Amino acid sequence: MVAKIPTILHQMWRTAELPRPFAIWRAGWIAQHPHWEHRIYDDARIRNTITDRSPQWLSTFEALPKAIQRADFFRYLVVFLDGGLYADIDMISYRPCDKLLEGSSCVLGIEIRLDKMSQEALGYSQPWQLANFIFAAAPGHPFLGALLEEIARMATTPIHNDDSVQETTGPRMLTRVASSMLPKHNGSTKILPQINWNPPWILPRIGPFAANIYARHVCFGTWRTESLLRRRFELGLRRLTAAIN
Repeated sequence: MVAKIPTILHQMWRTAELPRPFAIWRAGWIAQHPHWEHRIYDDARIRNTITDRSPQWLSTFEALPKAIQRADFFRYLVVFLDGGLYADIDMISYRPCDKLLEGSSCVLGIEIRLDKMSQEALGYSQPWQLANFIFAAAPGHPFLGALLEEIARMATTPIHNDDSVQETTGPRMLTRVASSMLPKHNGSTKILPQINWNPPWILPRIGPFAANIYARHVCFGTWRTESLLRRRFELGLRRLTAAIN
């Protein structure tokens, strides 16, 4: 029997008071999921949750050098503890997610599909990267346990740039762990197409698209230290170098 994912929404922000437009977007989640339990964690509540309920993970949490890494770690931990759906505070809810969670004990969404060159450069087994800004699981799911163990293993890895964050606690790490575990948990884990939780902004919420767009990630990127222009330039340079070689 597949363990059920509880109807709990977990979200985080640095302080208890949400600035606009985050407060508006959170209100949208509550409106679309009125029968769910809605939890918000600020920095103090995050630390208290770990200290009170999972003190064995406190040393890993404290060893992570960046605030975004600690936020990544906690999102996996709190869903591991209680189950439910985690969503970044800069996500917009359009439709109830209940249907997407049915019949699965772990639900992951494709963040972006990759061309062959990008897939090879990242060393992924599949032509996509999975999102860590939204995911769902039943309490104690082994996938989340594996994520926590992998972060503990790499907690003291030096962080040189934003890519280092993605490799140690972010979506690249999550994608690699998922790819290694999916064959073992194929029956209980669902991979959603990109359109469900991270549709490209060019897709309008009308006609056939509307029925499949449940949420969107605004992707404020408040944690990033590098500009979008610089990241695109470096990606283009890497692809050009690979093509020449």
